[in-house]
Amino acid sequence: MWNLFRAEWTKTYKRPANIGLFLVTLGILLLAFVGMVGISFYEGMDSQFADQIRQLTLFPTSLQVPLIVLSQLGSILAIVFMSNSIGAEYTNDTWKVLLPRRARRSDFIIIKVIICLLFMTLLIATSLIFAALLGVLANLIVGGDISNMEQFSASGLFKSLVPIFLQLIVFSSITLLVTMASRSTIMGIVFGIVGNTIFNVAASLSKLAAKILPNLHISNLEAHWLFDGEEKTDQLDLVTGFFGTQVSLTTSLMVVGAYIFGSIIIGLLLFQRRDMAGQ
Repeated sequence: MWNLFRAEWTKTYKRPANIGLFLVTLGILLLAFVGMVGISFYEGMDSQFADQIRQLTLFPTSLQVPLIVLSQLGSILAIVFMSNSIGAEYTNDTWKVLLPRRARRSDFIIIKVIICLLFMTLLIATSLIFAALLGVLANLIVGGDISNMEQFSASGLFKSLVPIFLQLIVFSSITLLVTMASRSTIMGIVFGIVGNTIFNVAASLSKLAAKILPNLHISNLEAHWLFDGEEKTDQLDLVTGFFGTQVSLTTSLMVVGAYIFGSIIIGLLLFQRRDMAGQ
């Protein structure tokens, strides 16, 4: 399995699409901070907007910017990564070179999932560090304090990252299955992005769809984990309105887990029955 891991990681950091995911994510963060600084200059350093920017770019508050970006784009990033990871094997027929004849085929798919999580973890960590540095630079420009460490909470940051990782894992698992079934990178990307949109729309229109699809269950987990007091009550009431009834934390964990492990297991069974070259 170690040889498969090294080979897959080598392909991962050399694949142009993955480099593009890093550049796009960091580029969005850069544009966000440049925009905030630019508007501060336009409004005036003594304006209320400039004061708000000083607070927003103050560490650790500046970490909220990448968290918002990743919460909105995380599923798309995972979809594109996994589609390319699986689809490239069909296109280039490279799996036969990497998969020893006596190795378990399950290892090949498990490595794909592990590498996806590792890549996304590095992307998230890089985004947080990049945003923290941009926040320091922005505050030096607009004349604010650099940090307020009393506001930093490692546990709070971890709790904020959990829903993002859940999105990544759920939609990368679904995309793995779809790409493997269709044997097409484009189909995996299109289905993943369109499917995610359809899931959100369906969950907002149908209480049955809300209970079956993973999106609102992730929101339910987020409401339980990230919020406290009145804010938690408001978020739970909002999610309950879509469900039509109260849904427990355990139920949401079971639904999300079913999508993750169900997609991976079906993908493993599919790969056991045929090779990725389409033979």
